[in-house]
This record gives sequence, structure tokens and C-alpha cells, in this order.
Amino acid sequence: MNIKIITPSWFCMGVERAISMLEDIVSKYDNVYCLHEIVHNPNVVNYFKNRWVKFVDNLEEVKDKDATICFSAHWINKFTLSDISKKYKNVFNLECPLVTKVYNEAKMFVEQWKTIFYIWKNWHQEAEQVVEFIKDLWWKVYIFLKKEEIPQIDKNTEIAVTNQTTLNYNYVLSMIEEIKKIYPNTESIWNSDICKATFDRQTALKNSLNEIDSLIVIWWKNSSNTKELVKIWENAWKKVFFIQHFSEVEKLDLSWVKKLAITAWASTPTDEVYKAWNILNSN
Repeated sequence: MNIKIITPSWFCMGVERAISMLEDIVSKYDNVYCLHEIVHNPNVVNYFKNRWVKFVDNLEEVKDKDATICFSAHWINKFTLSDISKKYKNVFNLECPLVTKVYNEAKMFVEQWKTIFYIWKNWHQEAEQVVEFIKDLWWKVYIFLKKEEIPQIDKNTEIAVTNQTTLNYNYVLSMIEEIKKIYPNTESIWNSDICKATFDRQTALKNSLNEIDSLIVIWWKNSSNTKELVKIWENAWKKVFFIQHFSEVEKLDLSWVKKLAITAWASTPTDEVYKAWNILNSN
């Protein structure tokens, strides 16, 4: 069996940055709290739990005003960040800069008096906070995912399109084109706001479709960017195996597979991918 690793298949820049920042914080401060998972990886979360970081879903759980508060890599509404900074002694924002970029664009669009269309999956933390931020600016934002959900307003309206950073790149481009057909005065930044890690993984997988017949995905159920990878593969009518830990590859029936590839979501450590690859090559 021929086995390849589709690169990139490990920590993205935003994840690496957040983990490094939290490492530095726990080395300097006590009583550290993180709002939600720092990244979508239970192994990383457990690692920091063992370093006495407390993960909470709501800051109402944090009664100590001398606590050190950290916001995860995925999101933080800038108004919320400002308010929280006044209540606690130390507050750190671990948000990915590519998510911050979306906030900055949204603010710019509001200042330009443009109507904002935001393409999103409404269960995702990042998307929910961006939408809340726009609303906190007292501005109208239209939120949708599908072509049939594109709002029907005045066709001469100046539209600005942005999106959740972990959607399918080609899908977002197609949606922007559909919007432009209806609203000629439509602007989007750099074609879309898909993050580089998401784009690179999707492109690498598409380029490998004809080279392999099966795929192992190291993933976590909360990861939006991995779900988009899986859709690409399933749309090609090929077999996908899901694992959450490298050791699970030993349980897979790969007896019929001739050309296999491994990929992973953006919160996967490099060694997890190579450990899976080494197990497969030793069998």
C-alpha cells in the first residue's frame, strides 16, 4: 500500500500562535481561565488543564476579579473584549489574526455605509461573534449560507461581502458571484475571507484526488475546516476514515486500499500525523 501525507496537515499559524501565547501566560500568571476551548483539539485542551488552566463557557463562572482571562483562537467580539478588560486584572486575546482581519473589514464596511452580507454557518463561535460585533456597531447585517437565502433588497444597494473563515473556498467564490449577479455594486476583499490554512488544505486535497483512493482524516467534531475537507472527498465518491487519535489507525480495515492519504484539521500537532503514518508503514 502506498501512503502519503497531504501537506499541510498540522497546526496552522493561528493555532500555533494561540498555544504559544497560552504557554507564555501560564508560565507568568496564576489562576488562568480560558473562555471556551483554546483550539478545537481535546488533547491540547487537556494539556492545559493539566497546567491548571480552567476552561469555561461563560465568564459568569469566574468570580475572582484577580483572575487572568484568555479568549480562544476562534473569536472575541471587540466590544466584549473591551468590557471584560475593565473587570479583570489581566486579559489576553489569543484570537487568530485572520479572524481579526474580518472584524477590521466589517468595521471598514460600516464606516463606508455599505450593507453587509455575511456568509456563515450559524453554529460556529467565530461567525456568531462577528455578527454580534456588526450589530453592536448598530449596523444591519444579512446572514445566510445558501444561494436561495440571498436577501432580496434594492438592486442598487452597495453591498460588501465577507464570510466565516473556515468555509469551502470555491463555494464562497460561487456565492459571491451569485450575489454580484443580483447586486452589481458588490465588493469583497481578496475574493473571500477564507483563511490561508483552510484554503491550503482544501487545495492540497483537491490536487490529490486522482492520486489516491482512500483518505484518513484526523479530526475533531467541532472543527469546521475539517468538515469542509470531508465534503470535498465525499463529493468525489471516495472512502473516508475518521480518527481522533493517531493510534486508531491500527483498528482500520485497509486490506483493500492501494493508495492511501492522511490529512488533518488545522489544530492537529505535526507528530500526530507522522505517528499515524509510521504505524501504517510498519504494518
